Amino acid sequence: MKKQNLRSFAIGMLLSASIIASFYLYQDNNKQEQNTLNVSNATTYLQREGFTVLTEAEYTDLQTKLEESTQNQTKPNAGANKEEQEEPKEEKKETYSYTLKITSGMSISTIAELLFNENIVKDQEEFETYLIDNDYHTKIQVGSFRLTSDMSYKKIAETLTE
Repeated sequence: MKKQNLRSFAIGMLLSASIIASFYLYQDNNKQEQNTLNVSNATTYLQREGFTVLTEAEYTDLQTKLEESTQNQTKPNAGANKEEQEEPKEEKKETYSYTLKITSGMSISTIAELLFNENIVKDQEEFETYLIDNDYHTKIQVGSFRLTSDMSYKKIAETLTE
């Protein structure tokens, strides 16, 4: 390749790179100018989307009104609450009993499903989450376990890991 050809090629590459760079930089500046956000644009956008926009003073005023209304509601009902609390004590909660047989290879989701179907736990997913969060899921033993519905998740987990 001759010197003249190489020099022409290099100048062409330099010229094309500078043209592309100028368009790229010019386009970025326009996008940044369009995306600048100020308070008035934000509030109009939020109101257009169906949101309610409050200043901090309005928000704190509403919070205090809400607290006052909840306090006013709880005071007159104090006598009624005592009567309501006595009624559940009179009702006997039915307790369920179940003997769970855990075999090798059973997953915690299967165990939780069995306990949910037998009314031992109220929420299958919550029980699974409890076992995982408290690291009981790796310590469950094979065997038969006597469980009742009045046992807490902790007591059930401790029974299954003994």
